[in-house]
Amino acid sequence: MKPIRIEDLWTYRFLSAVEVSPSGRWAAFVVRRADLDENGYRSDIYVAEAAGSEVRRLTTSGKDGPFAWEPNEDALLFLSKRGGDETASSFYRIRVGGGEAEHLFDVPYKAETFCPIDDGRLVFTARVPLDENPAETEEDEGDYEVLEEIPFWQNGKGFTSRKRVRLFVLDRSSGKAEALTEPELEIGGYDVRNERIAYTARRFPGKAAATDELWIHDLSSGESQCLSRDELSLGEVRWLDADRIVTLATDMARYGRGENRELLLYELDRRTSDSLTPDWDQSVGNSVVADCRHGGGPSVRVDGANIYLVVTEHSRSKVVRIAPNEVPIDVAVPDGSVDAFAVRDGRVYTVELHPDALHELYVHDASGVRALTALNADALRDRSLSLPESFEVTCGNLALDAWIVRPTGLTPGTRVPTILTVHGGPRAAFGSVFFHEMQVLAGEGYALVYTNPRGSSGRGNEFGDLREKYGTIDYEDLMCVLDAALERYDVLDPERLGIMGGSYGGYMTNWAIGQTERFRAAASQRSIANWTSKFNTTDIGYVFNRDAIGTTPWDTGGADKLWWHSPLRCADKVSTPTLFIHSEEDYRCWLAEGLQMFTALRYHGVDSRLVLFRGENHELSRSGKPTHRARRLREILDWFDRYLKRS
Repeated sequence: MKPIRIEDLWTYRFLSAVEVSPSGRWAAFVVRRADLDENGYRSDIYVAEAAGSEVRRLTTSGKDGPFAWEPNEDALLFLSKRGGDETASSFYRIRVGGGEAEHLFDVPYKAETFCPIDDGRLVFTARVPLDENPAETEEDEGDYEVLEEIPFWQNGKGFTSRKRVRLFVLDRSSGKAEALTEPELEIGGYDVRNERIAYTARRFPGKAAATDELWIHDLSSGESQCLSRDELSLGEVRWLDADRIVTLATDMARYGRGENRELLLYELDRRTSDSLTPDWDQSVGNSVVADCRHGGGPSVRVDGANIYLVVTEHSRSKVVRIAPNEVPIDVAVPDGSVDAFAVRDGRVYTVELHPDALHELYVHDASGVRALTALNADALRDRSLSLPESFEVTCGNLALDAWIVRPTGLTPGTRVPTILTVHGGPRAAFGSVFFHEMQVLAGEGYALVYTNPRGSSGRGNEFGDLREKYGTIDYEDLMCVLDAALERYDVLDPERLGIMGGSYGGYMTNWAIGQTERFRAAASQRSIANWTSKFNTTDIGYVFNRDAIGTTPWDTGGADKLWWHSPLRCADKVSTPTLFIHSEEDYRCWLAEGLQMFTALRYHGVDSRLVLFRGENHELSRSGKPTHRARRLREILDWFDRYLKRS
């Protein structure tokens, strides 16, 4: 048996976007895998028979998806990049029973999502300029950007100033597409039932609001009705029946933007809304972090009179069934995470990630749980894994979940270099799911310690409320867990400690090296160094930072408070050699954050290195180009080897 190596990533299959056919016979899903020739990912659509007798790759171009089932028949519509035109979208159709994919039509927009309607029309979303037909087009317009609003860019989307995601309806027979929504509205999510569309949207003339609007549009009459405006932060929306819709919502009154969302039921005929989960306090959605998923799926589904949600509880995610006036019931609780799911006639289909297994498709029904696919069966077959071992640490009066990953092939009686790993978010959660990065490090002789400190998902609003406390209680929890692990496990070498993390984990890495000299090396990725610069340069800064730190640079005492919580403030106290990794197109935690910390450490004589990845964004470690993901891991390994293994 061989340990996991960086290049094993090329063999993994990533499943997502599961949808069940109208007949209930088939479950379709997207499968992505690394394509080294193109330094990207192949994307194809697969189908699995619900009875479990057949799994088939339906498309083979490597450029297919997203998709949707045709109403009332076992055929799929899907978007494909086969034509290579990045400014338009090509729609294809393929039957599950066999045959080649048929090109149907193109639309002159870059469609992001779509939904077919029974009468042959198609609803889709696309990002378009507010002024689609400018009176004058400058020859050199590609040489500059004009910014007139915030956010002016979005991670993974590029510059988005004066561009909006709008809803369109397409008549397939004529090929004509008509915009359905106001130009100033940015569509969040939507759901179609017969002739009506329920959708959520943000409005921002100059500055995007922190709240959302809820709308109903009637395709037959062309009329739109606003149900909620400037009151709530909204998530996914679904039709429950012809007269009721459900949506995820929070008023952010007690715990700010991170407050757990409730499930609201809107009764259209009565014009009322009520919470179906008023005292639930659950983290809706899959917050379990991992680096072996590419794509996802909705967190809310409706099947008959029941609503199904993905919920994160402590260190795992599960599917819960809710019906009005009934107690929520767990219907799928895997040992790991639910990364995508669908429901048909009470059967729950899940894409799951387990501690010792990569993505597969499962079905949960009255007879139990069974796997429908084995697409990743060979990926780990001859590999030696080091499964996470859970332990509990009491810090103050609080019990924290924690894990240790031992080196693969550990020689008894030896002590090994140990890395404290911090997750992003902070509203996220570590668990025991397969983590390629951790297994690579374990295979190279490192032990890892990780935990879910206060601020994490899965344990309610009070536990997750880190507002105005960044760098205080969370740092205390991390040090408490590390101390307990060192005392409990003799294999951990207290003289050879490292720390690493990305996003919020990068922030905490930057913060920790300014508070203690116990770490001999650090790897800070897509990090935060200065809350003021992040406020003014990133896609969510002006909203997220105000909520996280409780102030702005212009409030009385605000600049001082933002500076106090900034790792850059303590950069002159750092002695830990630090590797910084950033992506040029990361607009969530912009390059300026890494540059500031790198410059500060170099100015004060601390050995530092900054690696900048061009063409990548905040998702480098999860969906970046395959060779870039490999180079990132190699940089981390080389850095820790240099300071934790060599004398």
